[in-house]
Amino acid sequence: MIVNWTAPNSNGSPIIGYRVTIRQSDLSYSQILTSCDGSVSFILTSRTCTIALSVLTSVPYSLILGDSVFAKVVAYNFYGDSISSDAGNGATIVLVPNPPVNLADNTTVTNASIIGI
Repeated sequence: MIVNWTAPNSNGSPIIGYRVTIRQSDLSYSQILTSCDGSVSFILTSRTCTIALSVLTSVPYSLILGDSVFAKVVAYNFYGDSISSDAGNGATIVLVPNPPVNLADNTTVTNASIIGI
C-alpha cells in the first residue's frame, strides 16, 4: 500500500517530519514505524511511504483480505505536532494484481489480413 499526502502550511517553522498511522482491526490507530519514518529525508520531501502487505496483516494491525486500510498523517515541526489528518479513502486489501491500464492498439487491420474474405 502506498500512502501519500500534500504538505500542509508549516506556519513559519519548517516541517521536520510526519507520523503515519494505520487503523487496526479493532478500529484504533497505530503508528507505522518501519517503512514510514517521516523524518527520513526521502519520505519528508516526497510525502510518500510504502507499507508492505505483510505489515498490514500482522500484529498490531491484523487486517485480512477484503478489509479496508485507512491511514492518517500528522506533521510536526520544532514547536510540536499538527492535529491528525482525516483518514484517507480506504484502500482494500486484495491479493490479485490490478488490471493493465493505458493500452495502446498499434495494429492495423487490412482486407489482406482478414482470413476468409
